[in-house]
Amino acid sequence: MSGRRLLKRSRATLLGAALLLCLGAAAGARADAAPPAPAASDGAAAREQQFLYLLRTYPERPPNVTLGQVAQLIDQGPFLEQDRATFWIGSARLALGDRAAARHWFSRLAREHPGSVWVQRSYLGLAEAAAMERNFNESLGWYARAEKADNATVRELARIARPQILTLQRRQWVGWGCAAVLALAVLALAAATLRAARQSEPSIDSESEKPGRSRAGLLRRALALPAEARILLPLLAILALSSLRQDPAPRGAALELCLFGGGLVWLSGAYLRARPRAMSWPGRAAYALAALLLLGCASYLAVWRHDLVGMVMETWRAGPD
Repeated sequence: MSGRRLLKRSRATLLGAALLLCLGAAAGARADAAPPAPAASDGAAAREQQFLYLLRTYPERPPNVTLGQVAQLIDQGPFLEQDRATFWIGSARLALGDRAAARHWFSRLAREHPGSVWVQRSYLGLAEAAAMERNFNESLGWYARAEKADNATVRELARIARPQILTLQRRQWVGWGCAAVLALAVLALAAATLRAARQSEPSIDSESEKPGRSRAGLLRRALALPAEARILLPLLAILALSSLRQDPAPRGAALELCLFGGGLVWLSGAYLRARPRAMSWPGRAAYALAALLLLGCASYLAVWRHDLVGMVMETWRAGPD
């Protein structure tokens, strides 16, 4: 299962439970026929009725309109289920992808209604917001608090979501490791190419050519386009153009792979060309294995960055459609 699907499943579980809790409580409290929209009033009872009306008729208006009206009711003064209204706005904002607004309303809920049962349910929303930002340590912290909640539903939802977040966190660690390996390998390969080019360069009369020009010329010669790149880069360009017709996530992963593959071929060819002596057969085998390792790291990093790890694993297990 991909990281994006895990997040969507966790998000759907959380938000579905939150909305069902809100709507279920509203339906139980008002099982009779829904009255028309109540007239505006400053009384707590009128604000309570207006909130329940907005909650029941939520699909009839754009989400931001309903959320704005509920926020106005909260700002106007207290009413019976003000804490539930605050939690509902935070959950709805999270479902709309506005994590900053969701955190604002969840924090306001904890500040203004510290003893409310909805505060514990907001832990799930805060954990989900952190997971959406790939801040998995924070997410696990909120889930740990939710697992200690008094409400059995909150504890169960936290228990279900925690293994998914741990899986995403492990994938993140592997992605960071691949990024570190790639960065170190590129720097080492560039430095080795310059060193090999300097060793193979004939001695230059210091009076006939300035040091700055000598270094610039050395860099140009060392990083000149090798023959391997002239063959492979057009193929990578065709692959990149073909990926433009794909969905955003596969397209981004394919473009990153093409970019890194072209850069690796360029640096590798420049290094092999600049070496004063040819590699031995064991050296060539080790060099080829190292290149395959780097390509594997680049593939995983591109796939992980675009939340395709689970999809690739599932395709590998079950085969393509």
